[in-house]
Amino acid sequence: MADRREVRIQIGKRNYLVQTELDNETLKRVVDIVKEAGGAINGNVDQDNLLMFTCLQLAYNLEKTSELLEFFNRRFDDLKL
Repeated sequence: MADRREVRIQIGKRNYLVQTELDNETLKRVVDIVKEAGGAINGNVDQDNLLMFTCLQLAYNLEKTSELLEFFNRRFDDLKL
């Protein structure tokens, strides 16, 4: 198990101090995903709305990915028959 450490993550206009056990490479990928999700949002929204819209965008991306995985799983099952 990795050591827990505190890191600062910027989302929108604020920095958040969080504890993580993620390695640097994984943490960078996670932060990049959050930045990408929040980057599509107009910069004129307040911080609370930015966080909400970012969460909604991440949930939407997760839903699209889940649907795609289900599609490929069904296709794989069809090939096994």
